[in-house]
Amino acid sequence: MEYLDLHIRVQELIRKASSFYDMPFSPPKILVDLTGADAGQAIPESNLLRFNLHFLRYNRSHFLKHIAAHETAHIVAPKVYGHRIAAHGEEWQGVMNRVFKVPAERLHSYDLRQTGRYRFIYNCRCPKKETPLSAIRHNRRKRGVIYYCSDCGARLRFLYEDKKPFRAV
Repeated sequence: MEYLDLHIRVQELIRKASSFYDMPFSPPKILVDLTGADAGQAIPESNLLRFNLHFLRYNRSHFLKHIAAHETAHIVAPKVYGHRIAAHGEEWQGVMNRVFKVPAERLHSYDLRQTGRYRFIYNCRCPKKETPLSAIRHNRRKRGVIYYCSDCGARLRFLYEDKKPFRAV
């Protein structure tokens, strides 16, 4: 079901772009094979989109609206404006805002624990904020690497290991 909805959404976005720019865009190949923290990835030169199934399953409506548009815009923008544009520059933002009518956001805020790879929970000075780290980063932290909060700049401190599987509410 998720795959079909994703394919339909990408086809809809491609049709919008073709109509807006009055030029044909061939539908990209879609793979749902990403893991880890990335929700999606576009490879414009191969006309390929890759997506993370875990995030699609647990954040379906947001994912289909925002992530599908984000990655599809990476396929459309270089074909319209050339391959030397900035990845999240004004051309890409224009495709997102004017064509797809979706806010041009660069980062998602999905719970990384959904993937099962980010189960070591850290905190900082931000109130009620927990930051999950992967086993690799957790082990690096134990060996002395210091990680900082992207919001407040404070050092991340280990809280606990989340051993229970993630369940969507």
